[in-house]
Amino acid sequence: MEKIISIQREELSQRTLGKAPLLAEEDRHARWKSLHKATFVGNLREEKVLIFLQGEAEAVYRVETTLWACTPEWAVFKDGLRIPVDAIVRVEFYQASEE
Repeated sequence: MEKIISIQREELSQRTLGKAPLLAEEDRHARWKSLHKATFVGNLREEKVLIFLQGEAEAVYRVETTLWACTPEWAVFKDGLRIPVDAIVRVEFYQASEE
């Protein structure tokens, strides 16, 4: 069972990241689509997303941040901080309230 640990974006450079356990091609494709959507909401709407990253052992890091850019190899955040796309388990988006 994964242990989710919330961290700040600035802490990423101090953490050891692993490779996310996405085995199927459709999972990798879904992650890629989510990263592009996250880039859109980050740059145009200036909204943050939750990015879940594979950490050490069973740990999964949760980071609330804005994604500025992504390539097939890297996800890029503010101040040029980048992480390998292979470390990203999933991306979650905030849902607007219907109140």
